[in-house]
Amino acid sequence: MTLKLYHFPNTRSLRVLWALEELGLEADIETRQMDRAKMKAPEYLALNPLGKTPVMFDGDERIVESTAIIEYLANKYADGRLARRPDDSDYGRYLQWLHFGEAGMGGYINMLIAQTAILPEEHRIPAMKVWAEKETKNCLDFIEANLGDDGYLLDEFSLADISVIYPLFLVKITKNGALMGDKTNAYFKRATAREAWKKACARVD
Repeated sequence: MTLKLYHFPNTRSLRVLWALEELGLEADIETRQMDRAKMKAPEYLALNPLGKTPVMFDGDERIVESTAIIEYLANKYADGRLARRPDDSDYGRYLQWLHFGEAGMGGYINMLIAQTAILPEEHRIPAMKVWAEKETKNCLDFIEANLGDDGYLLDEFSLADISVIYPLFLVKITKNGALMGDKTNAYFKRATAREAWKKACARVD
């Protein structure tokens, strides 16, 4: 096993770094600071032609998409730990949440961040911000309705939580935390109190 992850702090590669820590897997981590111009330069495009993060190599095999990478790691190198198998009773819910963190929620979060933080003021579209905030809130309400008073999305911590916590992290750091309900806030605090999360976030070199 020769794993190499190109990690950009606070980006979706955080999911992968968190999974590596939770699963106890070793990898060569090359941390880079977010620079959109450099990510479109030939050197980085040779690593990931999409010019995005994350990208991980397993020997000569290149894998992009953070939720695909964490599932790959769990199933190939950790005997399915933190994942679920088709004959598990919660397999359907596991798949739902594993994909919801990105496919269900990621696009709305990206649009909200663009309209509130990334785009210059003159390029922002107020109606787009309202729409993105409404759709993000709808996703957050869905999470809130499916959480208990303690624990995680399933009976035990899983890759589904690693998937869903990341967009909640983005909601928090972009000062949109008021959109989150009480159970979701408590869930976020529980998950980010885990040592593996703390180690992943502290990785800056």
